[in-house]
Amino acid sequence: MLIEVSDPALVEDLCGYLRRCSCSTRQRGPTMIDVAPPERECGMEQAYLRMEVDAYLRVWRAMHPGVSAALAA
Repeated sequence: MLIEVSDPALVEDLCGYLRRCSCSTRQRGPTMIDVAPPERECGMEQAYLRMEVDAYLRVWRAMHPGVSAALAA
């Protein structure tokens, strides 16, 4: 899943936060992060995993008012 961040200076901060949430991350550009949610049991629906990552993003955005970070469509 790709995440776009509005402030390139905070990309590494978001990557670190997601890693602490047991996600794996890889920076794909100045404002793009490729993220994989934590390993879950087989058969976990992609929609559920997307909701999980979105929940992590909501918490991170609350800690960084004014910064946009969203899953790319």
